[in-house]
Amino acid sequence: MFDDKKYDSIRAMLAKIDQIRVKTPTFNFVLNNMTRCFSESRDRMEPLCMIVTGESGVGKSTLIRAILDLHKPAEHEEFTEKPIIVASVPLPSTIKALYSELLMALGAGFPDRGSIEEKRIKLLELLRRCKTRLIILDEFQHLVERGTRPRIEAVADAIKTLINQSGIPIILVGIPSALSVLEYSTQLAGRFPLRAHIPPFDWLNRPQEFVKLLSYYEKALPFDMPSGLADDWNPARIYLATGGYFRLFTSLIREAARTALMQDSPRIEVEHLATSFDTVLRDARRLRGNPFRMDNREIEQWVSTMQGAKA
Repeated sequence: MFDDKKYDSIRAMLAKIDQIRVKTPTFNFVLNNMTRCFSESRDRMEPLCMIVTGESGVGKSTLIRAILDLHKPAEHEEFTEKPIIVASVPLPSTIKALYSELLMALGAGFPDRGSIEEKRIKLLELLRRCKTRLIILDEFQHLVERGTRPRIEAVADAIKTLINQSGIPIILVGIPSALSVLEYSTQLAGRFPLRAHIPPFDWLNRPQEFVKLLSYYEKALPFDMPSGLADDWNPARIYLATGGYFRLFTSLIREAARTALMQDSPRIEVEHLATSFDTVLRDARRLRGNPFRMDNREIEQWVSTMQGAKA
């Protein structure tokens, strides 16, 4: 039976786990350039824009939350200052739908009402009133999914025009295939000089970076004793379980931490990780088995097979 009182007692600790920000070299590099777009664009002839790509689950959303944390909305008597707004590119993508998403992010009433021109004028006015200095368009691969060439070109041109008329930089965030949108508009491509790709963590070829991630994350966990995430063959087990995808890693650790806290354990044990894998990752990963229920010899053989396949 679910223990409501016990869960209430660990809720704050789980919230702290959700707020852990792992500042890897890649994370710092991308966040630094995103911050440049925010801070330097007012001093340039053209706003400094950026494209961030990465497969689903590598940590793009974490980066967006990180820069939002640096520049939070501020309530004033007559308006809400929104230094950064985030909107998802709709699917299918049209100019009218894109403007609606941006108006919604700005808190506009009835964002779906009006013609394209009326929405454009309202959008520019609200961006000015809210003192917005950066626009982040997430899921920008939707620009090219299920769209005809004329429609893609029209939306790309609308984004370029928005940059020009507002003077506000835009950061496009999406999966790698989204870069194909730039083939439809060379002028849009020229507006985005800063580009960054976020790969999954690669323990096989860059083990030190992955071990640093585990060590940093463990230090931020709310336990009295170290869990040994970076010890022995645990990095290999965690890498095999998650594929190096940050979202899967955080899901694994959060679920394991929740179980440990519910049991009043002073640390995360291997059994907690094994149960966590079965609960939140087994169906998504479809591996040959649970890495946390295998001995070191089996893990070593598994890793050797993967290294041989990459050779």
